[in-house]
Amino acid sequence: MKKKFYGALLLGSVLLAGGMVSCSDYDDDINSLTQRVDAIEKSVADLKAAIENGKTIKSVTSIENGFEIEFSDGQKYAIKNGENGANGDTWTIGSDGYWYKNGNKTEWKAVGTDGAEGSEGPAGPAGENGQYYVPNAETGCFDIYKDGKKVESTDISWKSGSMTAVFNGTQLTLSGVDLGDGTIGDVTLNVGVQLGSVAFIPEVVSSDVPYPTTTDEFLHLTTYLDESKYDASNTFVPQADFDKSNIIETAYRLNPSNANIQDAVLAFINRQVETRATADNTNLLNCADYTWNEKEGTVSVKTTINASALSEDNKEADIAALQVWAGQHPVTSDFIHVESNPIDVKLADSLKTLEAGNLVEFYPRTKSIAKGESDAFVKQFVSLNAKANFEFSYDESIDLKKYVGLYSPIKKEFLAELGFIGMSYDFTLVSEYKSDDNQKTNQQWYVKETEEGVIKVDESHLTEGLTPAIGKTPVVRVDAYLTSNAGTRRLVASSYIKLQITDISVTPGEDKDPIKADISETKRYEYHALSNKATIVGEMPWQEVNNVIYGKTGLNSQNFWNYYGGSKDQYEVKVTTKQQTTGNEVTIISNTITAGTNWVFGDKGLELEVMINKGETQTSNIKVGVNNEVKTENTYMDVEGQGAEYIVTITIPSDNKEQRGDVVLSQVFYVKEDCKTFTYNPLYLEGENTIVVKGQLNASKTWEMSSVVNEHFERIDGKNIFQYYSEINNIAVNGLSFQWAAGTTGVTPDASVVKTTDFTVALDGAMTESEVIKNMTYKTTLVNGETCNFNYNIKFINPFVATTGKAIEVYGNGIGKNTGDVKTQLLVNDTEGDAIYYWDGTKLTLTSKATNDYKVAAPTVTYEFDKDNADYKTIKANMSAKSTLDIDNNGIFTWENEGAKLTRNYTLPIKVTVTFENLSEVVCTIPVVLKAEK
Repeated sequence: MKKKFYGALLLGSVLLAGGMVSCSDYDDDINSLTQRVDAIEKSVADLKAAIENGKTIKSVTSIENGFEIEFSDGQKYAIKNGENGANGDTWTIGSDGYWYKNGNKTEWKAVGTDGAEGSEGPAGPAGENGQYYVPNAETGCFDIYKDGKKVESTDISWKSGSMTAVFNGTQLTLSGVDLGDGTIGDVTLNVGVQLGSVAFIPEVVSSDVPYPTTTDEFLHLTTYLDESKYDASNTFVPQADFDKSNIIETAYRLNPSNANIQDAVLAFINRQVETRATADNTNLLNCADYTWNEKEGTVSVKTTINASALSEDNKEADIAALQVWAGQHPVTSDFIHVESNPIDVKLADSLKTLEAGNLVEFYPRTKSIAKGESDAFVKQFVSLNAKANFEFSYDESIDLKKYVGLYSPIKKEFLAELGFIGMSYDFTLVSEYKSDDNQKTNQQWYVKETEEGVIKVDESHLTEGLTPAIGKTPVVRVDAYLTSNAGTRRLVASSYIKLQITDISVTPGEDKDPIKADISETKRYEYHALSNKATIVGEMPWQEVNNVIYGKTGLNSQNFWNYYGGSKDQYEVKVTTKQQTTGNEVTIISNTITAGTNWVFGDKGLELEVMINKGETQTSNIKVGVNNEVKTENTYMDVEGQGAEYIVTITIPSDNKEQRGDVVLSQVFYVKEDCKTFTYNPLYLEGENTIVVKGQLNASKTWEMSSVVNEHFERIDGKNIFQYYSEINNIAVNGLSFQWAAGTTGVTPDASVVKTTDFTVALDGAMTESEVIKNMTYKTTLVNGETCNFNYNIKFINPFVATTGKAIEVYGNGIGKNTGDVKTQLLVNDTEGDAIYYWDGTKLTLTSKATNDYKVAAPTVTYEFDKDNADYKTIKANMSAKSTLDIDNNGIFTWENEGAKLTRNYTLPIKVTVTFENLSEVVCTIPVVLKAEK
């Protein structure tokens, strides 16, 4: 059809509709129609370009004069059939696998399997047995296909008299549109990348057959209850073929990874390994939902299983594969091994089950109520003396929906945690539950259900106040349902819940906050201020005890122990502190006391007296004390610089914590002992902790390297360290002690000796170095057994200093022996630079300072060559056997050879060791130059 002719037809339509027109009107109409046709062409061209550029279609909807196509990025294209044209028809495939015309479900299936549940629409035989309807572009009608092959033609038209759009997820067919060359026809556009294959992503391989299997296990329920199915005793007869399973996720990879599966219908086919069925089944697995990850190219399928379709007792291996209907061409994955395990189900008290870690039930109902639910019927399951499951206050309500759940004892899990969905609960106040008093009071009269599962006192019955409801015990029936895989709601469990109405606000599963009170305010103590007698930390006399115990609980001395202390009317006294490094709680005292007992404790520096009365004939009293046996932060953690933290807690436990909180009385106090180093004597201190010692005259009036220890520390009020500590409170007897650090040698007293009084430290031999540092430790021991440990250095300074004497020259080529006197150059000074030992021209002698001040005797002197000297080594290595190179004990150097002449000078250092007994040893170096020339 030519474009111009098409315009003429349109004009004819206008003429028929509007009558005669003028020539001017005719030209305007021609221009308008041409613009409309151009607009349609442009829309189709733009649409085609957008799809070819990778855009995917989100929806196709019918609009006025045409239809609208929306892309996934939100961009929309409207294709219209003129301003006054007919609306376009749109055909799309729903998630349930049916064709939808203009958004309305038809009776014709679009895929050869069942999809997810869709909106309400007609249902018929069409599409059964894997048949589905495919639009035929040539006939304009649907053809019936099965397994990808045409089996029948139909006269069901999909084309309309105006434009028509058919979108099956992967293809868009536009019918009755301008093709851009003047003709009207059909355009088919492939949308997105077509799916090629689907592969299961395995994590586990079956141990039974060579197929992968699911990571999580399928679980299913085998039976349900039906009120109309019971035996002669009214006991339920469980009903079979209840296809209800959990949901597990199976993951599949798409090929190519960017394949378009938007609006695809997913379903499963299944077979048995050992069968040779002519066709696969579709009755084992169900696709409940799926998530398509476009970025990763994967699809995660939420899958359920119909256990009734499994081979008998799982004797045959059941396998299943995923079919993805992206459009009307299915792609089938590889097969996986499928099996399912049956579980049981019970109606559980969810809070108590969670607390206990195993099933806690209400009062299970095992019989049908089809013949009625009388008072006697109810009491078969929940007797009058049965314990209430929950309590609630007369002026509040309780929502039972919060406290029920379906639980599997086999799996020891709630069904929700196992992947089951579709649980629901119906709550019903039974009509009769009568007490055994003369009036046979119906407990149910006092309450009403305000909304599903919410129970409260019925104020319409209690017009003069609600308190008469206190103590009543109404009963509620809860029926638990599960929706099968097919969507049928089935009863799976039923129980009775017994309630008790109280005068106290109660939230099931939630404990009341403890009733707390301080015995007294927080206290802080400096350890040395304590004594061996108790310092009272806190005291609570009987008036205050009564105010807390009775006033805050609303009870009295006659009934308090009916609600507290358990069956034995007991409470706990506990004292805790913190571990020094980790801060973990350390329990010092933990004792259980019976009410009415006067409990006295005295140990570990703590003195406690606790008496909580039982009845009005006794007087309560609480007293907490501390003495100098208590440990400080030297043993336990220093909390925020306050010292060791002690918490005394007296806990009276509630018999029912949901009704009343525990009564907790507490006392906090801190004990601090500053374990500080005693200040060193600034006169002799070097650096932070080194005392310098130069030595002193000993009792024998000779100089030795020693020092009195008390001199190492400053004096306080004229007292030395030993005197000071002997008067400090809480220092143990002989609590100050000194000892050389372990392994120290060359000292007196020996390192194994502990000194608790003032003493002298000394070196036990002559010093051979300019200085020697020894480490001294000391500690203070407290009355509580704790110790504060310290150490410092004592540096001994050698009082004498060696000098390097002037060189002695000896002519090495003289006839016979060539000698020189080395001792003439010997000189030893003290650290002040004064001479101590020297050559006076005729002999070596001590100076007056040496004899008068240091009181030293004449030292011993030895001479030897520096055998590491290079010249010495050269001479010794090359001198003849009868040559002589010697230094004798008098310091005389001798050189004699056998006639050869030295050709250069040789410098030979002589090491002269001067030893002052038990005091100092110095080594002077005096060079001897053996000259080749005079």
